[in-house]
Amino acid sequence: MGHTVRLAHLPLALAAVFISLGSMVPGRTSAADQSKGAQCAALDDPAARLACFDAAFPRPPRAAPPHTMPPNPAKAAVATEEPASDARKFGLSDAQKDAIDPKPAPPPLAATTAAVKTVRQLPSGYLLIGLDNDQVWQQTEIDPNVRLQPGDRVTIRRASLGSFLLVTPAHFSTRVRRLQ
Repeated sequence: MGHTVRLAHLPLALAAVFISLGSMVPGRTSAADQSKGAQCAALDDPAARLACFDAAFPRPPRAAPPHTMPPNPAKAAVATEEPASDARKFGLSDAQKDAIDPKPAPPPLAATTAAVKTVRQLPSGYLLIGLDNDQVWQQTEIDPNVRLQPGDRVTIRRASLGSFLLVTPAHFSTRVRRLQ
């Protein structure tokens, strides 16, 4: 029976050991740390309070700054003179790109209008359309209502999900993709 009693107290003994070991783990707050924090928290002036916390709890040194830190002011001055390269902006969020690129790129054109120079039907049934601005577009869907002749003025506008719509003079539209 005595053996069972000792096993019953084992979880409590293990808990006590882990709690005492936990206070030795770096990064844990001790009673002294808590009293330092309480002294700083009592200060009314925000700047003094921050200085007190910074002195009481210094930041550990870092090997390298994280990639999400804002640019250094000296580098920012250089960045205002020339836009950041596409390679430098690769993989950044829009907010991060705005932070390093002083002049955001102008918004892309919503539409362009041009005259049809050539129209050719491909063996697949799609139309190949050459415009007077030297652009070449191909239909990505077949629509028998879309009829074009050289000289027709067409508008190509942005559509959803990065696609483009060609609108004919008769106001029919078809999805197209640019080849040239």
